Amino acid sequence: MGEKPGDSISIEEGALAAAAELQRANSQWLGLSLRLYIEGKGCDGFYYGVSFDSPGPGDQVVFSDPSRSLSLIVDRDSLPYLQGAHITWVEDEAGQRGFLVNNPQHRAFRGKFYRRNVWMEKFKQRAESQQAPLPPADSSSRE
Repeated sequence: MGEKPGDSISIEEGALAAAAELQRANSQWLGLSLRLYIEGKGCDGFYYGVSFDSPGPGDQVVFSDPSRSLSLIVDRDSLPYLQGAHITWVEDEAGQRGFLVNNPQHRAFRGKFYRRNVWMEKFKQRAESQQAPLPPADSSSRE
């Protein structure tokens, strides 16, 4: 199937090939890592994103493919919420294409609390009770 495991996060061979092709076609992305991140939260769970980025001090490399000079990074605070996630590359008949993230933990993070400050507070409460790290705080908010 071409899966590449990395700390319980996997990326399909087709997604790796697509990432390498995107880098070849867009020179500004050469040398950057592929980042898996949590973009936001809705009533049905998290919104995920995959983009090219430079690793930072709070990031963990969860997979590396030296033959393509490509790595997959996740910030350490989001890592517990992304365990078991699987990244594939999809293309449909209409010409839409992109990375698709499937997270088997998705149902655990469902709930009708939409505002970022509300779900961040719920994570804070969960982290305090379970000693789990919090997802990253950023300036973007979905309301």
